[in-house]
Amino acid sequence: MAGRKFRVVVVGGGPVGLTMAHTLSKAGIEFVVLERRPSVFEDAGASLVIGPHGMRAFKQLGLYERLREISVEFTDSRTCTEDGREYNTISVRDEFTADFGCSSSVFNRAELIQAIYEGLSESDQARVLTDKKVTDVTSDDWGVTVRCADGTRYDASIVVGADGVHSAVRKHMRSNALKASPKMQIDPEKPFLAEYRMLWASFPLQGDKHDGPPGLGGSTHCSDHALQYVLGHNRGWIFIYERLSTPTREPTRYTEEDVIACGERWGDVAFGKKLKVKDVFSKRIHAGMTNLEEGVLKRWYWDRIVLVGDAAHKFTPNPGQGYMNGMQDVLALTNILHSVLKPYRDDANGEYDGKGPNTKILSAAFKRYQDGRLAGAHQGCDLSGHEIRKQTQRTTWLWLLDTWMMPYFPKWADSWMLELAFKRAIRNGLVLDFVDGEETIKGNVAWAHPMPNPATRALLAKKAQGNLVAPFLSVVGICGIALAASMALTSRYRLPILEKLPIW
Repeated sequence: MAGRKFRVVVVGGGPVGLTMAHTLSKAGIEFVVLERRPSVFEDAGASLVIGPHGMRAFKQLGLYERLREISVEFTDSRTCTEDGREYNTISVRDEFTADFGCSSSVFNRAELIQAIYEGLSESDQARVLTDKKVTDVTSDDWGVTVRCADGTRYDASIVVGADGVHSAVRKHMRSNALKASPKMQIDPEKPFLAEYRMLWASFPLQGDKHDGPPGLGGSTHCSDHALQYVLGHNRGWIFIYERLSTPTREPTRYTEEDVIACGERWGDVAFGKKLKVKDVFSKRIHAGMTNLEEGVLKRWYWDRIVLVGDAAHKFTPNPGQGYMNGMQDVLALTNILHSVLKPYRDDANGEYDGKGPNTKILSAAFKRYQDGRLAGAHQGCDLSGHEIRKQTQRTTWLWLLDTWMMPYFPKWADSWMLELAFKRAIRNGLVLDFVDGEETIKGNVAWAHPMPNPATRALLAKKAQGNLVAPFLSVVGICGIALAASMALTSRYRLPILEKLPIW
């Protein structure tokens, strides 16, 4: 690849793919984003919730102020019975703000995507291409080639699959891997299993006296179905979860008739104290229906192809873990790419001379990325799976826990449960480790990965020096004690006080 810049093809122009456009731009890595839809933002889709660690990363990317304008902070999570009796409330905003400096933020998905896209420079926006349906991905020791249905071809150093649960990149990665090594242990062609499906619908806010203020969220727990809702900046969303009669790995396309039938079937289910599904479903702005696949791939990469977000791991949306884990993937992968490329880059023009990272080096980097993210992905998948099964009262134990035990827990137990479910992952949230910034979003809990700047680098260097000196002093001390004991016991050196002891 002499004379060629290191270039990344990102397949998928959703929130994860566009976030990677920002991180690659910060890293000075050339990229192109290929999106199959005619536009990257459309006024359709449900809500997205971004945790404090996500807002902190957007602060570093320069998007924080804009995102605050189009979102509301998540306040309380309320739980109700099917007839509207509220039996549990957790003050999420109070907990998160005290620990991290801000709460989670609720977005209209379409507005969030538009804000991320418009936050790119004009030159970077020109790298985001639409109407690009990927039909083939091939790789060799010098690079990758991505071909699209319109006949266009894109040559690059690596390809990143950010194209969702039914990823075309994942399909081609698997096919290429098995052609190269037929006995390779790799995930099946349809790796994710769906046991539930979801109807979502957006609706105009009904006013404080009806469904509560923006930022409020909650759920209604029933047998084999459940309802969840969240109120955003200028609209709200409901999510109805149904257990499938038979689990499936096959994608299912639902019609408008299916959507209407589901909305009417659960029309009398309450959310909050005064509203039912039928009160807002009849006023819906947009609605859709999809199966909810679950799972984490065992292998996220092969050769010069690597996966992020829903292409690598898929969760049910109840606790809002999907995009947050996709964002952590992007930050982790970009940090590793920046580190791997650093020794080979010519900072004057961004090129490298042919001695740059070959396929073996890049595959090793992708393995480090996967190894670093697997635990977080499994934690998010397990949390999401537990939550949807608790909400749908899948077992007698979960029904007892949810209905008769959790409402009577003391308030300190809420903080403990939030710690287990969310706070640990939030505290461990990544930032770009090569972009300096001030730590302006902070609370009582220290971030595991401090914002890079001269002060934090000096502190980390001091800690590292202490970590090296302390073991050395310990070894010297132990050796000294051993030497003194040996000398005394072998009688080479006798202290007067020791001569009085019986052993002499």
